[in-house]
Amino acid sequence: MEESKKLLDKHTDEYWRCARCSLCKWPPLAQIKSAKFSSICCSMDYGYFHPWSGGGKIVIGASLYYDRVKITEEVRDTILQCTLCGACDASCKYSTDLEVLDTIFDVRQHVVEKIGPHPAHKKYADAAEKYNNPYGEPHENRQEWINKTSAKSNPNSKTLFFTGCTASYRQQDMAQASVEILNAIDYEFQVSMDEICCGSPIYRSGQVGTSKKYIQSNIELFNRLGIEEIITACPGCYAMFVAEYPHQLDETHFEMWKKIKFRHMVEIIEEAIRKKNIEFEESDKKPIITYHDPCHLGRGAEPYVSEWKGTKKKVYNQITVYDPPKIYRRGGKGVYDAPRNIFKRMNKTLEFVEMFRINEYAYCCGSGGGVKAAYPEMAMLAATNRLEEAEFVLNEASKEKNVEKIIVSACPFCKTNFENGLLEAGKDIQYKDINQLVLELMKK
Repeated sequence: MEESKKLLDKHTDEYWRCARCSLCKWPPLAQIKSAKFSSICCSMDYGYFHPWSGGGKIVIGASLYYDRVKITEEVRDTILQCTLCGACDASCKYSTDLEVLDTIFDVRQHVVEKIGPHPAHKKYADAAEKYNNPYGEPHENRQEWINKTSAKSNPNSKTLFFTGCTASYRQQDMAQASVEILNAIDYEFQVSMDEICCGSPIYRSGQVGTSKKYIQSNIELFNRLGIEEIITACPGCYAMFVAEYPHQLDETHFEMWKKIKFRHMVEIIEEAIRKKNIEFEESDKKPIITYHDPCHLGRGAEPYVSEWKGTKKKVYNQITVYDPPKIYRRGGKGVYDAPRNIFKRMNKTLEFVEMFRINEYAYCCGSGGGVKAAYPEMAMLAATNRLEEAEFVLNEASKEKNVEKIIVSACPFCKTNFENGLLEAGKDIQYKDINQLVLELMKK
């Protein structure tokens, strides 16, 4: 069997077991708290027909596997008009153990290998090849942002602050706030000019083969610098490190990977607050905030599970049984508690309210999986949907109160898309990154 077709061959269980129940389009019934904000799939909300849903993409995978359809640009668009947020996967696994996200990803990779990537995604890969980042910015400018802070990089530190491309070149205030916090709590770190793209934008656009050199190069860099801990403020980088890198590493590089502890900034801040290294000013006029779970910090950051190897058989010719039992990533073990614990400790400084769709059933901002680059109208539709939800809960909480209303998240891609959405919609709420919010409100 040809190499690309093997990607489809892995998912014959999904092709035959998917019952077309459409639970991939909504959160589990027990999790729905609002009729208006009850969808889970921003791809489905955009395409509006079954092929745009998780189950629909499984059908497309089956059709390609059994040679019922040909790969066209229209088919590629349908597959790529998906942020790979994993919400469909979490919803399906509430009752049925189908690997919806893995199937979508492998179908995407197969299609891209067959007819090539979307031109916008090819442009990103070409820029990364030349400049080590998908934005085509000069590599020598990658760490210039730190010169505008009071923080200092210690080249001998065993902790590396991995900036990521978006925070290096587009959302530098996120990186600056992060290292100012690290500096304030005396957390020693270094940044490296040899850091390159983590590979996420290339990997998630289906160009997996192209992304492997970035994955391997970064692991070699960490090993060469003697790094024992990586801190990043970018969930895209974080999810790649903790969940995707191991799948693409040979045994030697996998052993290097196992020696490193990966942490997101929200985990560092939570720990510092718990140790009383960060305290907050009290406020008489507390802003009201709500929190958006970034997909890559939530579902996507659930720790790596090695590929299952064993025997499967059917009981009564119906139920598939795995021996040994298969371990599933269900989306519930991502980083959900840390940001909420931060807000709880800030209760004298701000008021925190939840949206309806949270944790592993959070709605995507619309910016991931290459969607914002290739299909900006889809990204904006998702952002608008999520901002309407944030606006609703903030307005409900702020009735008869003249206070700031803020949506907070912890991702440079969410930051970009929400800021674009707020600008276009003209809503009476603000966006703030969690690092910027903490830095602004903490006692100096």
